[in-house]
Amino acid sequence: MTLSYELHGPEDAPVLVLLHGMGAASDGSSWRPVIPLLAADHRLVVPDLRGHGASGRPGTYRLAEMADDVARLLDLLGVGRAVVVGHSMGGIVAIVLAQARPDLVGGLVVEDSPPPPPASAPPVDVSPPYRPGGPEDYDQDVRPAVLRETSQHDPAWARRLGEITVPALVIGGGPGGVDQEALSALAARFPAGTMTTIDAGHTVHGARPADFVAVLRDWLTG
Repeated sequence: MTLSYELHGPEDAPVLVLLHGMGAASDGSSWRPVIPLLAADHRLVVPDLRGHGASGRPGTYRLAEMADDVARLLDLLGVGRAVVVGHSMGGIVAIVLAQARPDLVGGLVVEDSPPPPPASAPPVDVSPPYRPGGPEDYDQDVRPAVLRETSQHDPAWARRLGEITVPALVIGGGPGGVDQEALSALAARFPAGTMTTIDAGHTVHGARPADFVAVLRDWLTG
């Protein structure tokens, strides 16, 4: 597995890992609005998750595999402890990483990530994607693979949220984001979890980067 990544900021600064969401417009470059606001005093590790951007497309896209890719990257870089920030799908990858490698994750930030749906929710369409032909910005097999896990009513990663005892911050995007009540319930399941809302829609860090960074910094120093 080949993982593409960028590094920003001083080598000896506290490490922030930024994990993007899913889709053609989502790879490490989606964090560009906040990178200049954080890189002065943080070491930023910004990967393209498997199937996205310049990273490999192995055809298998389980959340545990994505989390393991990130863990192996941090081990390779000699990172002993980091705060992991994940947007949407990346937030769930961050949760799985914190459960699998608690030694690596000193704090967790989940930005508008979809909580497990209620039992009454209709099934999600995970049929194979239509392929128009020609080059694609990401492997479209990612979507059905990830939806199979994220649309489960009671997935293992959600049942194990209580294992994550480090400080955890859930950032909701308001009415334009995912279900905010469900996000609040998600935050309450972390032993040291809190939630805040920035009315910006699903991609908070892209729509309101200064506000996103202000909330993140306040939480980091709180």
